[in-house]
Amino acid sequence: MRPGRLAIQFGVAFALAMIVVGVIGFSVADRWVSSRIDASLRYHTTKYLSDVDGKPADDGEIKAKILEWQHRKMLSERTYLLFDRTGVPLAGRLDIAPPEVGFSYVRFTAGGHHYEVGRALATKLRSGSLFVVVQHSEAAASLHALLPIVVLVVSLVALVMGVSATLLFAHLTAKRLAETQKTAVAISAGDLSLRIPTDRLDGMFAVQAESLNRMLDQMEELVRAQQLFSSNLAHDLRTPLTRLRSILVRASREGQPTFTALLEYADRECASIISIFDALLRLAEIETGQHPSAMNLLPLRTLVEDVAETMEPVITDHGGTLKVDRLADAAITGDPDLINQLLVNLLENVVTHTPAGTSATLSLEQEEGMAVITVCDDGPGLATGDFARVMQPFERGRAAPAGNGSGLGLAIAKAIARFHQGSLDLVDAAPGLRVRVCIPVNDSASMPAAARLSATEAA
Repeated sequence: MRPGRLAIQFGVAFALAMIVVGVIGFSVADRWVSSRIDASLRYHTTKYLSDVDGKPADDGEIKAKILEWQHRKMLSERTYLLFDRTGVPLAGRLDIAPPEVGFSYVRFTAGGHHYEVGRALATKLRSGSLFVVVQHSEAAASLHALLPIVVLVVSLVALVMGVSATLLFAHLTAKRLAETQKTAVAISAGDLSLRIPTDRLDGMFAVQAESLNRMLDQMEELVRAQQLFSSNLAHDLRTPLTRLRSILVRASREGQPTFTALLEYADRECASIISIFDALLRLAEIETGQHPSAMNLLPLRTLVEDVAETMEPVITDHGGTLKVDRLADAAITGDPDLINQLLVNLLENVVTHTPAGTSATLSLEQEEGMAVITVCDDGPGLATGDFARVMQPFERGRAAPAGNGSGLGLAIAKAIARFHQGSLDLVDAAPGLRVRVCIPVNDSASMPAAARLSATEAA
């Protein structure tokens, strides 16, 4: 696998950084060496020009010191010179012109064969003469000559190591991501069962793989639900369409007396098909947020009482009773039509999917900032493993009478709850089933009227 542009850029950036560090290191070392030489020049200048018996040294005394030093030191990295006020040399071995006062570099011949450069400190004496100390350190010169080479070599080594380390890192990264790529290719080919192996990964690669695996789990579940949805939709539509076709065939064969009755039967089957499509469209609109809604402050108690009054005869005809339990004064921000449909769907499920004689209880409470609507029946209930399944479109309880309802009631109710930032949960009532709908309350409903008016004006 070829190294990526990012890896090469990182390697070059690392190498450039190391070159900059090398240049800075060279500059610091050069300044340190120069400062040590300058300190030595100051020290020896002060030593030669120190007072003798409380009097400044004169030219004769300084010349004598230089000559005495030359007699003792045949070879030295340091030498002394004395020039009179006209620039004529009075003492010293080096053949140089008088330098400027202060620090400077002077060029001289070493042994008469080659030129060398030394650091000089020239001091003006009271007599007008010029005292000069010149220092040429072989070690310092070697260091000055060696430092650029060292910096260059270190920079080249850093460049090679930086690029090599980056390419190695890129290779290891690509090797770890290869499993992800392999899985992605398999999934794009249609195999949603594969997952990224995490046993050989660690750190951020393991975290990323786990996140992707969770996403793949969700994708597989969504695809499975879609496949199941399509299968159930085909099954639920095939039954009424088959009956409708049979009715039309009979109508074409039989005489006039039964024709009207058969048309009425066909009309009921067509209405059943249309109701399924209406429910599907309504579910899609709610889940995608495209349902036209009027979200306002909605007191739930009055709405629950109205739905209970409407549905009580329906449950009574089913042989059961509808009991209204405690109703709290809770209010939400919601669409009254959607909440009405949610309640009707839950109560119709009691009639549609439970045996005759099943009774239901409806209640409204407020718990920890949530309005909790509960519909509880005393029917046969559901197996715990069926709770998640029956909230999918076209799913029914295993004990529910075959062919009753479209299987969309709970799915639509759950979508309405989610549309209102809430949730719908199923709980085993033992016996029976308890459906809990939780929707956030509108806190402004509990404010005094004056406070609500002030809050509205402030907004």
